[in-house]
Amino acid sequence: MIGWVGWVPIAVALAGGSAVAAPPPTAPAMSPTVAGDPAAVRKAMQDELGRSMSDLRLGDESRPYYLAYTIYDLEQATVSATLGAVTAAHAYRGRVLRTDLRVGDPSFDNTNFEGGARVETVPLEDDYAALRRELWLRTDEAYKAAVESLARKRAAAAGQAAAADDESVGDFSKEAAVRLEIPFAAGPADPEALREMVRRLSSLLIEFPQIASSHVTATTAIVRRRLLSSEGTFVDDSQRTVRVDVIADTQADDGMKLRSFVPFTALTPAGLPALAEMEKAVRAMAKELSAMRTAPVASSGAGAVLFEGPAAAQIVKQLLGDQVAGTPPPKTSSASSDDGGEQSAFASKLGQKVAAPILSAVDDPLLEVGPGKAPLYGSYRIDDEGVPAQKVSLVEHGVLKSLLMSRTPRKEITHSNGHARAPRFAAARARVGTLVVTGAHGLSQAALMAELGKIAKGGGVTTYVVRLLDDDSLPGADADDLAALLSFSGGGHGPPPVRPLVVYRVDHGKETLVRGVLLENLQPRSLKDVTAMGNDATVYNYLEAGAGFSGIPSTIIAPALLVSDVDIRRGSGKNRKPPLYPSPLTLPSPLTLQLR
Repeated sequence: MIGWVGWVPIAVALAGGSAVAAPPPTAPAMSPTVAGDPAAVRKAMQDELGRSMSDLRLGDESRPYYLAYTIYDLEQATVSATLGAVTAAHAYRGRVLRTDLRVGDPSFDNTNFEGGARVETVPLEDDYAALRRELWLRTDEAYKAAVESLARKRAAAAGQAAAADDESVGDFSKEAAVRLEIPFAAGPADPEALREMVRRLSSLLIEFPQIASSHVTATTAIVRRRLLSSEGTFVDDSQRTVRVDVIADTQADDGMKLRSFVPFTALTPAGLPALAEMEKAVRAMAKELSAMRTAPVASSGAGAVLFEGPAAAQIVKQLLGDQVAGTPPPKTSSASSDDGGEQSAFASKLGQKVAAPILSAVDDPLLEVGPGKAPLYGSYRIDDEGVPAQKVSLVEHGVLKSLLMSRTPRKEITHSNGHARAPRFAAARARVGTLVVTGAHGLSQAALMAELGKIAKGGGVTTYVVRLLDDDSLPGADADDLAALLSFSGGGHGPPPVRPLVVYRVDHGKETLVRGVLLENLQPRSLKDVTAMGNDATVYNYLEAGAGFSGIPSTIIAPALLVSDVDIRRGSGKNRKPPLYPSPLTLPSPLTLQLR
């Protein structure tokens, strides 16, 4: 929980005692660094961690066996504009502390049961005394919570019979200590660096009066991370991301809401594509969305779908990237785990066929650039539990070979492979870094279209090309948008349908833009229905589980995927009536009338 917790540690009673960690030393003794000294942060972390490991105790309860502090220094600048007018421009600075404290021992501790790491905001200034005090308070709170959680976990375990196949491997894997220090290049996140670009991109939408609303949002984030653990690990590194989203909405004459977007990503503002290139992409998106208003509505039935461009990476994220975390379920069925309480779809399928034989996948956070020298959000060297990142071969010719692991072990994989990643305000769990999908005998775009034609000749199947899927993490979505999407999806049972935004029906090689398409029953097992793959890959950078500095920078690199068996459903539901009279952008401007 984020927020201020007051000036005094919360008193608790447990096992007849109370925490007895002493207050920090008095002010005269607490001045090894001066306020504003960059060394103050690391020194405060080291001193308080050492004192906590030796002095922190609660009655007869054991001291912590593991303690880690992570301090994030956060800077973010955001600029938004509509039709050439800047609507928001602001910058933010903050500092967040994550405290990961474990009691018990690695075979059975307070984790993988309930709760997780504790995250709080702390002072921005590099003031040794202020930081020591905050570290003391947060550690005290974390210890009390950990002791209580361990007691509840023991009680729950005692009330359950061990499963016949239970082969416990513990709650925490032992990993070697590491040290990584990369000089931090200071420089504030400045909204002015984005203002003119955002204004110009948004002004392009004036040329398309059929678009009912549009906005451009650009965010640059700089995150410096300092991680110190009782095992001797120390990491001081940083990450930068820039994302620009150009989003447009409109309505067809029958009231159906339509949306499209185009994202641009880089590590710094200077790394974004040239403005002319971005303008070209925005105009193409707007022209396509305008044409969608009069496009025919798709029919329900059996279909085959070729996912191209961003849509290929987006569907890989849903069907594969979100399904390969290896964190086991909690040891007691009555509690939720740090990893969300449920196993990923592939966690129990090691050694089994999970995809077509032509498909292979690795997760390699050590990659620094993608195809065409594209920047990769998912590149890092040390994960959020202080373990070096590793390249992991997940799927080989359709067979699941491994899983992404944090330091919570499982029977089949007892050590981390450096994939524990944390949103800035939550606990770490196994997640994608840079997921790269490759295919045997990759085909050209023309050959893929020929494969679609062969499927269509078999009869009873309509073929489609999907080039963009909806993304619920886009900035600016409001309650009305959400209600419309829920109505559009039909609210049925089972997994929610996949909603494409840009869809073309293919008939004898001719593409026709259609709307109102839902893809049903696309589940992880649908990877077995991949019958062909492209030979060109698309890089898709995104922020997992958050936006701006709070999200986890991740990357999917995937070629086009042809899925031969997809249920197509025509979108239905009640639509709001479109506006009763045209947009003023369709009218001549006063300046134009004067010139006439």
